[in-house]
Amino acid sequence: MNTVLAGIVIVFFGMQGIARLTADPAEQHAAAYHFGVSIGEYRKFSALMILGGAGLAAGLVIPPLGIAAAVGLIGLMVIAAGLRYLCQDGAFRVALPLVIAVLTAGYLTTAG
Repeated sequence: MNTVLAGIVIVFFGMQGIARLTADPAEQHAAAYHFGVSIGEYRKFSALMILGGAGLAAGLVIPPLGIAAAVGLIGLMVIAAGLRYLCQDGAFRVALPLVIAVLTAGYLTTAG
């Protein structure tokens, strides 16, 4: 179960981070403006998603690294949900990062 859950979360964070970093600069600027952050902060957030996914993958071999990555990603998703709430994005868009945080917490409870 741990490996399946880790795989789902790793793929999610990897795909989302890569999609955000490789998006058209105009799309990146629009997203950053929507969330009220700078383009640099938006790109850093996207890079953290990729690094967190990589940390979870490494955690399959080195459990403490996976635990640290999971904790960081849960925090990242709580922040994302808060930003979506502040931007009045609607219930589904607020709930999605919280669902991912719960999945990541599920991985965390089975790690180590």
